[in-house]
Amino acid sequence: MGRGLGGAVVCSMVVLPALLALAASQPVSPALSPFQSAPRPPPAPAARASSPAPAPRQSLPPVPAAKPSSPPPTAQAGKPSPSPRPAPVPPQPSAAPTPRPSPPPASPVQLPAAPRPGPKPSPPAAPAPSHSQSPATQPPPPAPRPAPTPPPPSSLPAPRPSPSPTTPAPQPPPAPKQSPSPSSPPPPAPPQPSSNSTPSTSSTLGQLSPSFYAQSCPGVELAVRDVVRSASTLDPSIPGKLLRLVFHDCFVEGCDASVLIQGNGTERTDPANLSLGGFNVIDAAKRLLEVVCPATVSCSDIIVLAARDAVVFTGGPAVPVPLGRRDGLVSLASNVRRNIIDTGFSVDAMAASFTAKGLTLDDLVTLSGGHTIGSAHCNTFRERFQVANGSMTPVDASMNTDYANELIRACSANGAASAAVAVDCDSGSASAFDNRYFANLLEGRGLLRTDAVLVQNATTRAKVEEFARSQEGFFASWAGSYARLTSLGVKTGADGEIRRTCSSVNG
Repeated sequence: MGRGLGGAVVCSMVVLPALLALAASQPVSPALSPFQSAPRPPPAPAARASSPAPAPRQSLPPVPAAKPSSPPPTAQAGKPSPSPRPAPVPPQPSAAPTPRPSPPPASPVQLPAAPRPGPKPSPPAAPAPSHSQSPATQPPPPAPRPAPTPPPPSSLPAPRPSPSPTTPAPQPPPAPKQSPSPSSPPPPAPPQPSSNSTPSTSSTLGQLSPSFYAQSCPGVELAVRDVVRSASTLDPSIPGKLLRLVFHDCFVEGCDASVLIQGNGTERTDPANLSLGGFNVIDAAKRLLEVVCPATVSCSDIIVLAARDAVVFTGGPAVPVPLGRRDGLVSLASNVRRNIIDTGFSVDAMAASFTAKGLTLDDLVTLSGGHTIGSAHCNTFRERFQVANGSMTPVDASMNTDYANELIRACSANGAASAAVAVDCDSGSASAFDNRYFANLLEGRGLLRTDAVLVQNATTRAKVEEFARSQEGFFASWAGSYARLTSLGVKTGADGEIRRTCSSVNG
């Protein structure tokens, strides 16, 4: 018996711990049941059957993992509510889902939990309290702290991403502010074309052109050429007269046909112009053009064309002539002497006159070559001779003796110089426009003093020698110098008029 008691004691000692262990194993499940299923005692076996009950506890630890991953929820910020809700929504018999839907009645408990995570960041957002209700179910024991954390992070990231989108919002507005700036530069562009259009129109009014009459009077050059040819054929002195006429017109008041106007005190009445000729040729061309192209072609253009054609008719170069001049309204004898070249001028005096017109020494030598055709009266070179007792004695030692004697014989009438006698300007070649004039100058056979002095100046003599060697060089230089001469003081656009008759202004 003693042994039996001892054995019983031993057995009791062995059985007691087993019972205690058994008892200890049982309270663990009730600890879960009272926490989760206090109102539902029967589901305890289901809880045992649904051993996944520990799963909710395991799900809680991953939730803290969501805290570090709270930034990623920003991408899910648009879908925070669906992620927590679907877990509780499937509240199946399992204990884990049921507790979260059951807490809604325990809204009073939410008050202590809500202020902790979400009052400061989520007050503006209304949904924050709705999410805070889910953690409110777990505040009583220490477990609620991990439980509330999952929803607040979901609510907290929501406010954090919200400020970030607000920051980009101010950024887009600057972009539209920049857009108007590129559009602003184009507006200044329109005024530029408008400004550019006005000078172009004004400049065209003041320009000369070889095709000026291409539409208004296309036959103008042919008409003038025919008149000059006919007149020159009948009178060989006409080419020289037309060439001298254009010189005397352009050097006074510009190329405006002011030398053609008749009347008291006009340019035509000055003694220097009394020997001019060719007026009848200009008048004939004007009458013809008034029939073909009335009130269209100016007398100043007719003079320029007629002199050009006179050179061509005598074998000179055919040069293009810009047209579009208008006729002047002023013609005064007082303007003649101070503008034309006097026969007694030195090289320096002639150079000063040419420079005042915008011409050069080369132009002076070249245009003097116009004396290769035409003639001059004896009184134009009188200063080169001394007249005494009815005889003429040369006083210019530069003159060739033989040539001086020829002139004396031509100008002597009963031993006296006669102003009515005309002598060829280019001895031996007065009817041909060529370079013989320059060869005569080098031989001392220049008719006028203004001719002879060209070989007494080193600069002008070099040009004379050049033209004497090359007629082509003279012709090429003539084209440019004649164009510059006939562009002096031209009137265009609203200046001047188109005369109906070249000898008088329109009345």
